[in-house]
Amino acid sequence: MGWVIFVAIIVVVFYLVARSGDQAAKSRSASQAKPGSSRARSTSRPPTYTRERGPSRPSENWRSEGREIPFAEPGLKGPLFQYGGTSVRGGSEHGGPFAVIDFETTGLSPRRDRVVEVAVARVHASGKIEDEFATLINPEGRDVGPTFIHGITNAQVKRAPTFAEIAPDLLARMSGAVVVAHNATFEEAFLAAELKRAGIEVRPLPALCTLWLGRQTFSTPNYKLGTLARAGGVTLVDKHAALGDVRAVSALLPQMASKLGAPLLYTGSPLDWTAADASDARIPLVTRAVSLRKGTDGWMPSLMARLPGTGLEPADAAAEAYLDALAEVLSDGRITREEAHLLADLAGSAGMGGSEVLALNQRFLEGLKSAALDDDVLTPTEIRQLRSAASDLSLAGYFSDLHPTPTPKLAAPLHLASDATSTTSMQARGERGKEALAMQRAGSTRADIAVALGVGPETVKSLLRDAKFYENPEADPSRFALAGEARRARDAGVTRDRFQADRGLTPGKATEAWRDAAMLVSRL
Repeated sequence: MGWVIFVAIIVVVFYLVARSGDQAAKSRSASQAKPGSSRARSTSRPPTYTRERGPSRPSENWRSEGREIPFAEPGLKGPLFQYGGTSVRGGSEHGGPFAVIDFETTGLSPRRDRVVEVAVARVHASGKIEDEFATLINPEGRDVGPTFIHGITNAQVKRAPTFAEIAPDLLARMSGAVVVAHNATFEEAFLAAELKRAGIEVRPLPALCTLWLGRQTFSTPNYKLGTLARAGGVTLVDKHAALGDVRAVSALLPQMASKLGAPLLYTGSPLDWTAADASDARIPLVTRAVSLRKGTDGWMPSLMARLPGTGLEPADAAAEAYLDALAEVLSDGRITREEAHLLADLAGSAGMGGSEVLALNQRFLEGLKSAALDDDVLTPTEIRQLRSAASDLSLAGYFSDLHPTPTPKLAAPLHLASDATSTTSMQARGERGKEALAMQRAGSTRADIAVALGVGPETVKSLLRDAKFYENPEADPSRFALAGEARRARDAGVTRDRFQADRGLTPGKATEAWRDAAMLVSRL
């Protein structure tokens, strides 16, 4: 009987303990569900600001120093910008233009970090870009920061201008415009900090944030620029390059404004920055072309498209360096990935934009044309070579008006007259090359030599290159070896066309080897 009582006591104890636990659990659950409890606040989803607030009160103005950068809702007033929207009290519409800006920076703190790249586009209300400006910025001793994100190195910014030097050009493009940026308060904080360092004061300007505007007009998982660009069908190939972001925002802006379905209102008036406020001094810009793609049209269209529309007119030395590199690159009739990046680096280091590169490409082609017409004869082969070079340089129709020179009727057998003419022509070319080399060593420039010899600048360059080679052929072993092969082929009765086909050479390379073989008979 005693053991029965003992078992009953144990059962009762377990029941009371279990019931007590259930009540405690219910009590905790009720506490967690109670509105305003700390647990409820920590697990609830943070609010997403997809609608406008009312206009900010003056007491809600923010500064960029020492505080978290806020979200740019309409009515917010910052150190430089007054943000527009659809419910800004006392605001008015703005029909354009817009100045879309973007910065790449060394970090996230406007007080400690610096701008390392700036881009601005002056944009019509339709989204058409009327003017572009972009350059790397020297952060004045500050490390460039996360190269793995923005792709900018310390070596690239060494020759770049400081922010203070380009500030007048930047402000000139913002004059008369509403300033636009994605997550605009970030750009605003850095712009305010950099202008303060430069000693430039600017009154508050009307501005628009496309991060806020995107939240009103797109239903996307997030409102990052890349996500919005995909949703809007806008190409963003050079992400984390200031110019690429500016172009994407410029293309999205009219889409967003159309989707919004209500006028955007702004307070304040745009900046009035006159031409007299800008410096007349030539600032040494450094541009860059990133994310190059060969595509179906080759490397050159991608190179020019990635640079700003306009840049600096290159100095003579920079232009010559680019043209010399172009001659080497096209010597085998094609542009490789490495060569495209080399040309991009040369153009960027000289501060060139796409229009300046195009002008140099045209200048190069004109030099090739002058060289081809140097003997007053234009052959079908030369025309094919010229058109191939033009196609590689994104100027496919440049030589569409050229036609072969009619072949004269000769009394003597064609091959004898051709041989004699060829020999005389090569000898004359060799003499001109020696004369050009002597003039260069005496201090004459290529332009002076061209005038003295009555030839184009590209012909001078070719003459100098040949003269130096003939003077010391062993200094260029590969060219010397190919000349030897050409000499043996000539002696064996092989034609130049067969020699070209057998060795897979371009017409220009085969012609050069054939000429070298004739000029270096005593050395081969």
